[in-house]
Amino acid sequence: MKKYTFDRSRRGTLGVGIVVACLLTGASIKAQNKDTIATQKLDEVTVKAVRMPRQVMAPVPVQVLSGDKIEKLGLQNMADAVRRFSGTTVRDYGGIGGLKTVSVRSLGAHHTGIAYDHVAVSNCQAGQIDIGRFSLDNVAMLSLAVGQEDNLLQSARLYASGAVLSIITELPSVGLKRSYGLKGQLRTGSFGQVNPYLKWTQKVGARTYCALDADVMRADGTYPFTLVNGKRVTTEKRYNSDIVAWHSEANVYHTFKDQATLNVKAYYFNSERGLPGSVIYYVEGNDERLRDENFFVQSYYEKRLSDKVQMQAQLKYNYSWNRYEKKDINGNADGKQIDVNRQQEYYGSSTVLYKPFGWLTCSLAQDVAVNTLTNNYTGDTNNANIAPVRLTSYTAFNVKLAWNRLSLIGGAINTFTHDKKGRKAPSIDRNQLTPSLSLAYKPFENHDLNLRLLYKKNYRLPSFNDLYYLQIGNTNLKPERATEYNLGVGWSRYFGGVVDYLMVNVDAFHNKVTDKIVVIPSTYVSKMSNYGHVDIDGIDLSAGLNLNLSKRVKVLLSGGYTYQRAVDLTNEKAKNYKDQIPYTPEHTGNGSLGLDTPYGHLTYSLVGVGKRYTLPQNIEANLVEGYVEQNLSYTKGFRWKRVDWSVQLECINLMDTQYDVIRFYPMPGRSFRATLKFTI
Repeated sequence: MKKYTFDRSRRGTLGVGIVVACLLTGASIKAQNKDTIATQKLDEVTVKAVRMPRQVMAPVPVQVLSGDKIEKLGLQNMADAVRRFSGTTVRDYGGIGGLKTVSVRSLGAHHTGIAYDHVAVSNCQAGQIDIGRFSLDNVAMLSLAVGQEDNLLQSARLYASGAVLSIITELPSVGLKRSYGLKGQLRTGSFGQVNPYLKWTQKVGARTYCALDADVMRADGTYPFTLVNGKRVTTEKRYNSDIVAWHSEANVYHTFKDQATLNVKAYYFNSERGLPGSVIYYVEGNDERLRDENFFVQSYYEKRLSDKVQMQAQLKYNYSWNRYEKKDINGNADGKQIDVNRQQEYYGSSTVLYKPFGWLTCSLAQDVAVNTLTNNYTGDTNNANIAPVRLTSYTAFNVKLAWNRLSLIGGAINTFTHDKKGRKAPSIDRNQLTPSLSLAYKPFENHDLNLRLLYKKNYRLPSFNDLYYLQIGNTNLKPERATEYNLGVGWSRYFGGVVDYLMVNVDAFHNKVTDKIVVIPSTYVSKMSNYGHVDIDGIDLSAGLNLNLSKRVKVLLSGGYTYQRAVDLTNEKAKNYKDQIPYTPEHTGNGSLGLDTPYGHLTYSLVGVGKRYTLPQNIEANLVEGYVEQNLSYTKGFRWKRVDWSVQLECINLMDTQYDVIRFYPMPGRSFRATLKFTI
């Protein structure tokens, strides 16, 4: 059986890059939702800051990472940050350029909604989002909510998700004596990584701010490892994990005289990367290349119509283009297989919230989306150039009842889709109503102890790839259905002494998935099919502790653990009956220890993942061993020449641990990074 370990003699590579940015658009300063935005005045600057959700008192499991904690933990990218949340499984194909998707509590990436500044991110072609394309440099808060959130003023599309990963970017910050702000950084490190970032904020009126930011990521991604094949040991290198990516974003934030707010955002992302293939003995499948281009412009408007009525409205246009290239195994004349896809979406959402009494709140949300996909596929009369179009309507109605220390939220979401494969093909209509119910109860008035209960139905539509992709698409697919149950308790307390703060959350969950959409291999042509009944049982634990060793020295501890048993109950006679489903570990955990001193902030963190299986049958031949990755970071801030500076030094994978997230896709060993930041 093949094994490999990493060469410990590697060296970090340093470099220099230049940021180029040029976009403009619009946005908002204060948000009317008091649970979202807070305004605060300091001595030297005016800051618009994101207020963190109440993790303990929320009616559903909520986990939060602030931008400050993300920085102190030395997290490399969005996937590293999401791994800190209990109950998440991140699929990572290795290297800086590898694709990264997230599944929550084994429901699958298709059931995880992604919100970027309150507006949903979509991909109707693949049905799942590559979170690796989102930068952490401009993130003020990252949160993960399972099931039904208690914020009734959100879009119906987010209501329809089994879990929502919310990314909130930084709001404008300018000096009191000047109308602009400037923030920049240069990050460089191992494997040829160079990542400059720059953000400019400008006050252009009494109630209007503009912000423009951009970053460039460049890395060759080549790292060594040792391949062990029986008695033979060779030193190899991991190739085709390079990436050159550019991201730019522009915002305009405006507050109207009636305190209504508007945020308009333009976003552009462009990347050219290698897709590192599997390493099987001495053969690496490293000939795949992917180019991505994504542009969207979105607006978010919020207004209080009266003391009892609020509303929000969203508009979005999204354009995605990708080009996949690899050697053609069928031996075409040009020797390459090239797939080109263009996807467009037109999306609108509106929500009205009505609060007739202090104990009763209602909301009605309506979303409409039109998706189109064109491609260059040829040679298959059933699937070539089909240019499918999908019209989707989401309607969500929710009611919140609050009596003293009891809160009850119930609702239902109706999802309607109209699919058209081509001009002559018949249309396919689908309609589904999914209910949800959550309850939160605070037993003691003077103690932050919260009991919560959740029930939610979810509905996953087949993606365009599931239905139409080349020869494996299946237009007869049924939608995938999932049911979530959660019972949890949260407790927190401020002590104010040596033990300053303590927080604990415990949640037990049970999920059921039916008509699961998977690829079923055959002797001739594999096909997408509805296959499977999966039951998922588990427990999520998370805790945080702050200690004051002195007035200037603090210790910050946090950690999380998840146990989940996700078993296949499809066929009692099958060899994999009641076996753990592929790539789902029973045990995962994370922890961090931070030391805050006048001399800087030192953080030690780790992520642990238990054993997994690559195929449905849990046998030794399909086993992927577990691993623990440890990181160390040091951050020091100082002021020089009237500019705030900070330096961060990081060691990633401190113990040079060899591991795979996906089998035969070795992850990098020990690496180093250095970051220099400034703020004016």
